Amino acid sequence: MQYFVDAVYGCDGQDGLTPLTAWKTLDKVNATTFLPGDEILLRTGCTYRGQLHPLGDGTAEAPIRIRSYGGGKKPVIDAGGTHGTLAGDFVDGAAVLFYNQNYWEVEGLEIVNHNPYYKQEYIHELHPYTHSEFKKSPENRYRYGVLIRWHNYGTGHHIHVKNCHIHHVNGECSRFCAEGILVVSTGTEDGTPTNFDDVLLEGNRLEDIDRTGISVWSAWAEGRGIEYHGNPYESNNFYHTTVGPWRGSTGVVIRSNQIYRTAGDGILVNSTIGTVIEHNYVEGCCWDTRIGPNAAVWCHNADGTLFQYNEVCYTQGVQDGQAFDIDIACNDTTVRYNYSHHNEGGFQLLMYKTTNNDIYGNISEHDRNGLIWVHENDGGTRFHDNRFYLSMENVQVFRGPFDSDDWVFEGNVFYARLPDTQIEWRQRAKYQGNTYYNIKNLPDDPAAITEKPNWQPKD
Repeated sequence: MQYFVDAVYGCDGQDGLTPLTAWKTLDKVNATTFLPGDEILLRTGCTYRGQLHPLGDGTAEAPIRIRSYGGGKKPVIDAGGTHGTLAGDFVDGAAVLFYNQNYWEVEGLEIVNHNPYYKQEYIHELHPYTHSEFKKSPENRYRYGVLIRWHNYGTGHHIHVKNCHIHHVNGECSRFCAEGILVVSTGTEDGTPTNFDDVLLEGNRLEDIDRTGISVWSAWAEGRGIEYHGNPYESNNFYHTTVGPWRGSTGVVIRSNQIYRTAGDGILVNSTIGTVIEHNYVEGCCWDTRIGPNAAVWCHNADGTLFQYNEVCYTQGVQDGQAFDIDIACNDTTVRYNYSHHNEGGFQLLMYKTTNNDIYGNISEHDRNGLIWVHENDGGTRFHDNRFYLSMENVQVFRGPFDSDDWVFEGNVFYARLPDTQIEWRQRAKYQGNTYYNIKNLPDDPAAITEKPNWQPKD
C-alpha cells in the first residue's frame, strides 16, 4: 500500500491512500504500523513538524520505504530542537527514529533538529596537562538527525538512508550526543547481545552538525582492550558505554556522502566487520572549535575496514586532526586511493593494538603538523606507493616520538616544496625504494631515488 502525507492540504481523518485523501501530520504516520512493501510518501515542498517514527517491519523481499512525491523541494522533517532524556530512553531527540526495526529504506528527505537558543559553554584551563573542553551539563542534550538503534535485540537488519540532506543538529559536544546519523546497538549487562547487518548510508549531504556527521557504534564491544564501564543509565553520556562482549556488525557501507562543518568527527565506525567507506567528501571537521581528539574519517575496535576514494580536507585541530585514523584494536584495515589535503593534524593517525595495516595509493598535499602519526605497535604496518607533498613550512613526515621495527615504507614519493628540507626520519622503520625530492637527509634506504618525480602536486 502507498500512504500519502501532505502537511498543507492533508487531513488525518482521511484514509491516506491517494494524494487527494492524504494524511496531514507525522502523528498520524507514527500511530500506524506498516507492513512489508508499504510506502510512506511525503509531499515535496512541505515541512513536517516533530519526530518521524513509523512502526512496523519490512522483509528482505519487501522493505518499507519512505520517500517523497510531487517533484518539488525535498520534504522537511523538522524536529524543532527536541532532545532525548533518561525518561524517554534517550530516543526523543531524533528527527527520524528507527528502534528495534528492520528492512526500512529512507530517501530524499531534508532533516533538521536545531534549537537556536542552545549553545554549549566551554572552559579553558591553563594548568599543566589540561586543554580547552566543553562544559558538560548534568543532562546531555541528545539531538540527532537520524537515530537507528537496536537495543537488547539480537541482530538487526537492513536500514538504508539515501540522498537526504541532514543539517543544523545542535546538542552537547560530547561524543554521540549530537550526530547527523547515529547507528548504534545498545543493551544492558544482562540483556541480549546485539549487532546489525546491512546498513547503507549513501548520497547524503550532512552539514553544520555539533558533534559527528555519521557514527556507527556498539555497546557490545568488550574483550579486545576497549571497555567503557559504568551503568549507561547513570552516565553523563548514555551511548559512550560498553555492556558486553564484542559482537561485530556486518554489511555497513558509507558511500558518496558529503559532510561539511562538523564540530567533531566526520565519519566513525566501531565494532564492525568489513565496513566499506568510499567516495565520500569530508570537509571542515572539528570546525571552529578545534577541541578534543577528533579525526575526519576513522575506525575503532573494528576488523577489515576499507577506506577508498575519499577526499578529506580542512580538518581543524591538532589534538588529532588527521584525515584518517586507524584507531585502537583495529585489524586488517586498508586505506587506499584517498586524497587528503589541508588537514591541520596531517594525513594518517595509527593507534596502538592494531594489526595488518595496508596504506597505499593515497595522495597527501598541504597537510600539516606531521603527516603520519604512528603509535608504537608491532602488528604489521605498511605504507607503500603513496605520494606526500610537504608544502607547508616546517612540516615533518612523522609526528610524535614513536618508532618501530614494524613499519615499512616502500615505493612512496616524499616531495618537499623547498630544497634541502630536513626530515626527522624514524631510525627503526624500514625504507625501500622511496623517492626523496628536495630532501637534504635520507633515511637508510638502499634503493633511494632522488630525481624529480613525474607527479606534479597541486599548489
